[in-house]
Amino acid sequence: MSAQTLNDALAAAVAALGAVEFPERFLAVLRGLAGADLCSAFELVGDGAPRYLFSAGRHPDIPDFAESASLAYARNYWQRDRATQRALAQAAGSVQIVRQAWNGITDPDYRRTCYERGGIVERLTLYAGGARPLFASAYRTRASGHSGAAEVEALEGAAPLVMALLAKHLETAQRPAEGQPAPLHEIARRLLDCGHALSEREAAVAASLFLGRTQRDISAATGIALSSVITYRRRAYRKLCVSDRRGLADFLQSLDQRH
Repeated sequence: MSAQTLNDALAAAVAALGAVEFPERFLAVLRGLAGADLCSAFELVGDGAPRYLFSAGRHPDIPDFAESASLAYARNYWQRDRATQRALAQAAGSVQIVRQAWNGITDPDYRRTCYERGGIVERLTLYAGGARPLFASAYRTRASGHSGAAEVEALEGAAPLVMALLAKHLETAQRPAEGQPAPLHEIARRLLDCGHALSEREAAVAASLFLGRTQRDISAATGIALSSVITYRRRAYRKLCVSDRRGLADFLQSLDQRH
């Protein structure tokens, strides 16, 4: 990717801060720097466990692989990730970058679920400490092969900026403007925490619909196929026992009244 194209990708990511399309814009930056096919982002919560923030990228054979693998990692495998454990044990300071090949993962279940199943050959992870520890990973598939020295160097050089973008996105998404409705991230989190077993994608699609976006808008902004957006909407509505946006609005209002 040329310097101008990378600058355009960075500008698009800045413009999408706090918005539903940010994950795909973030991936575009990682693609320009390190040839990433997929990406994921997490923050560390009070008990030291990672909380899934988002994933992006289309797998050619497995729909929603990035999300399913990321959620499996957060739920079942993060404690088996020795590279991450070592990185997080180091003193917080400048952003660290860790390169992990699929065949260097010794735990067979973790390797199979998060790497072999999707043909992932390499992960490049950025770790940022501080008051709100975050880490984000760029994944390369067999089609792209392993990263070269120049790509690793480019990602390392831009690492502080990349992680600052991620931190600013979270800050923006969680801070509603005065007089404006709660942002998508906050609404999606309320739906995830309401006890109806929504997935991350189902909650995000439902939150987007509540904010007035059409299914085509959501598909275009996130890079998720329209058919998948429709499926997420149907599943979310079924789990919440609503049939339309009005019912969804009533459901969210009832949540507000309960809390």
